[in-house]
Amino acid sequence: MTAEHDGALRGVIFDMDGTLADTPGAIVSITLGVLAELGREADEDAVRATVGKPLDHNFSQLLGLPADHAEVQNAMAAYRRGFAEHLAEQRGRMLYPGVPKGLIKLRESGLTLAIATSKTHDAAVNVLRTTGILDEFTVVAGHDTVERGKPAPDMALHVAHELDIPAADCIVIGDAIGDIQMAGAAGMTSIGVSYGVATAAELLAAGAQSVADSFDDLVTVIAQYRRT
Repeated sequence: MTAEHDGALRGVIFDMDGTLADTPGAIVSITLGVLAELGREADEDAVRATVGKPLDHNFSQLLGLPADHAEVQNAMAAYRRGFAEHLAEQRGRMLYPGVPKGLIKLRESGLTLAIATSKTHDAAVNVLRTTGILDEFTVVAGHDTVERGKPAPDMALHVAHELDIPAADCIVIGDAIGDIQMAGAAGMTSIGVSYGVATAAELLAAGAQSVADSFDDLVTVIAQYRRT
């Protein structure tokens, strides 16, 4: 049963890729490599536009084939191998500056932290564990955790329910338009970060209350939001 709404910010729901982990560049590079191995011409802008979306949807779109097609499945497997190698090599260096200390500061201030990502749940847990920040989060939700992924509200509402915090007492942090749209659909406020995929203007136009240019700035903005 969800706790009664008291009007105070209590839960912070983070996107992962492009918000906590500096992965968009690697995602694009690995995807381009997989497509090249398949003999497919790839447009870098088209690939970049898929960052932050489910992997099966991305390769289905890029290859022009159904998600269950063998070529799509093989491409996904090759991508996962490439990303796993990158993760094993980079580990904590994948995180944006200020993330580990910032998360601890937010949690110690009394906020409960969670993840809502378009990665699968298991893939997200693996990234969080390998980069050393898994223990900062009470709930981790992936696109396979709910029926509808971003920009539908399902993932954000699922997280709020699991945290036992009203949606109105949660805030969503993300670098993509889908993150901001998910927050709005769930009745949550959102703060964008400009160092990921979308620009500050795009995030504000999608409905973000404000945009932070670094993770340190984000921690300050969240503190300011709590006071107001």
